[in-house]
Parts: sequence; structure tokens; C-alpha cells
Amino acid sequence: MGLKGEQVRLDFFGCNLKCPYCIHIRQPFEEYSIDEVAEFVSNSAVKKVFIGGAEPTLQKDLTPLIELLHSMGMEIILKSDGMKPEVLEKSLPFVKGFVLELKAPLEDTAAIEELTGISSKRVEQYVANLKTSIDIAKTRWLRLWVRVIPGYVTEESVKRMLPVMEGASEVLLYQFLSNPDFDLPFAGYTSPVPAWEDMESLAGIVVEKVPRVIIVGEKGRKIIGKE
Repeated sequence: MGLKGEQVRLDFFGCNLKCPYCIHIRQPFEEYSIDEVAEFVSNSAVKKVFIGGAEPTLQKDLTPLIELLHSMGMEIILKSDGMKPEVLEKSLPFVKGFVLELKAPLEDTAAIEELTGISSKRVEQYVANLKTSIDIAKTRWLRLWVRVIPGYVTEESVKRMLPVMEGASEVLLYQFLSNPDFDLPFAGYTSPVPAWEDMESLAGIVVEKVPRVIIVGEKGRKIIGKE
């Protein structure tokens, strides 16, 4: 829990995925009551709250917290892995929008199994739930977040993701390992990849279907499409 720029960021602990590069599930955590969170937000003098984590939808207090923050006039963005679409559905009246991560083409179950660390049977349920969550989220503002890991996210695979991306408000392409707060070394990679020029090429493909694409990496942040 903390203030980042002009918004409060609330990061929840615990996740229903086991992504091998994830840093969040290995970080220490502290427990706060809903009232303590509301007091922190109230004293922050900002009107925006980003709720992320590991995976916030696992926590039973999430929905009452969102309802309370909404009643305080907060603009709320909820980030999720999409595994619990029923929670996203319940939050619709109270949030401005969502951030959902798209790890690979949804039909590429072998890649998703490697990237999530879950069994092939659970991958089937994950993909079905994520599809439902994306459809729900598209009724609000939606950012699809893509961690660009070479070998898993390529020009070919991004083209296969376009039908799912279409209808999102924006897509954020994150250069793998460019922020030590986001991920751990994986698949033999220990420094930021792919090259910035390759990130720009991927963005050029995505912007054909999505009005705004953001590239984030070692060279900073670049917006393609609508400002």
C-alpha cells in the first residue's frame, strides 16, 4: 500500500497462478483492515486507486473494499489475471476499468502452461475464465498488458492475439526484465529483452486493431496511436 504519482496503489498478496518469473509472490506482505486502507486513501488527497498485486480477486474483502472506495468518490482500476470473472462482474458498478494480462495466444495452451506454472487441465479453465473476464472488462475501460518474453510473444503470436485485443481501450507492451520490480530471470534471459526496435515492431502490429499502444521498457515509455 502506497502513493505512486497521483494514485494510491494497493497490492494484494497471493495468487492462483504460479508464473515462474513472478516476483510478487516472493515479496513480504503486511495485513491491513478495510478501515485502515480507507483511512490511508482518504488522507492521501488523491482520487485514483489502482488495485493489483499478485491477485486481488482471491481476497474476500476486495468487493466490500471497492464498494467503500467508490462511495468515497475514488476512481478505481482493478488489475487481475482473469481467473475469477464473477468477481469482475460484481465490481462493474464501482470501477472505472480493468487491467488484464495476456500472456500468449489463448489457443497456445503449451506456452500458457509454461508461463503460468499450472497443469494442462487448469490451463483449460484459466483460458475459459480469461476469455469471459476480457469480455466483461471490455464493457468498461480495458488495458491488456503483455509481458514480451521472446519465444512466447513474437510477431507471429501477436498477430494471433489481435482478435482478443480488438475492443480493448489500449494495449501495454512491457519489455521483459526492464523493471526489477516486475519480474525474475526466466527462460535463460537475465537482462532486458527483446530489443527496443522489436518492441516497436510489435506495437506497429497491435495498433492496427487497438487505438492506443504503450511500450514500456529500458528506454522509457512510448505511446503509439491516441495520446
